[in-house]
Amino acid sequence: MNGFLLIDKPKGITSSGCVYKLRKILDLRKIGHCGTLDPLATGVLPLCIGEATKFSNYIINSSKDYEATILLGKGTNTGDIDGDLIYSKEFSCSIKELQQIISTFEGDIMQTPPLYSAVKYKGKPMYYWARKGERPEISPRQVNIEEIRLISFNDKDEVKLFVSCSKGTYIRALVESIGEALGTKACVSSLRRTRVGAIIEDQLITLDLEKVDYLKKIIPSDLLLDHLPKIELDKKQAKKMLNGQPVVYNARKYKEG
Repeated sequence: MNGFLLIDKPKGITSSGCVYKLRKILDLRKIGHCGTLDPLATGVLPLCIGEATKFSNYIINSSKDYEATILLGKGTNTGDIDGDLIYSKEFSCSIKELQQIISTFEGDIMQTPPLYSAVKYKGKPMYYWARKGERPEISPRQVNIEEIRLISFNDKDEVKLFVSCSKGTYIRALVESIGEALGTKACVSSLRRTRVGAIIEDQLITLDLEKVDYLKKIIPSDLLLDHLPKIELDKKQAKKMLNGQPVVYNARKYKEG
C-alpha cells in the first residue's frame, strides 16, 4: 500500500481526523495528509500512504484553488463562522467598490497567520496558545495570490470568491484583510478547496468507502509527481542509487528529453 488517496474532505472533521479514520480502515499507521484544511472546509485533501509519505512535500508545496463564501459585517475570533462572534454591524457596498478592493490583493502580499492556526510557536500550534488566552507575536510572511475574482454578490453582505494562491496562504486571514480594506469585519462562512497542484475535484473519493474500495483507488506516487523533472536510470545506476552512491548520467540527453 504505497501511493496517494485523493479524499473529498467532508465538513466538520479535521484533516488529522481523516487520517485517523483511514488508519483504522486500512490497518496502517504510515498515512499522512498533504496540507491542512479547517474543520469548516471541504474539498481536495491528498493523503499519502506508505512510502508515498516521503513525497508529501511535493504536493504540499503546490499552489491551490479555493471557493470561499464570506460574510461582511461579521467578525469572529477564529476568522470563520464557527468561532465566537466579536463584531456584528450591518454593511453594504457596491459591486464596483467590492471588485476594486478585491483586485488589490492580487500578487505578492504580506500575511500574518491567524491566531487559531496550526503554525508553531515555541513548539506548540497557535491554537494551543489561543485557547490559553495568549496572543503570541508571529511575523508576517509573504504569500502570492495568483488570482482572486468575484463569483457572486448578494448586493449586501454575502460574497463568494475564487482564490488561486501559493502554499501557506490562509484564506481566513485574506478574508479578514478584505473586510478591513472595506472598513468593516469579515469572516468565512464556507470554504472548499477545489485544486491542489494538478489534483482537481473530479478525482476525489469520499470518506465512507470500504477497505477494498480504497485499495483500488490508491494512485501510484509517480503519477502525482509527473510534473517534476524525470531521470531514467538503468539497472546498474538504480543499484548504485539504492546503495547511496552517486549516479552519473548524460546531462545533455536528459535536458533534450
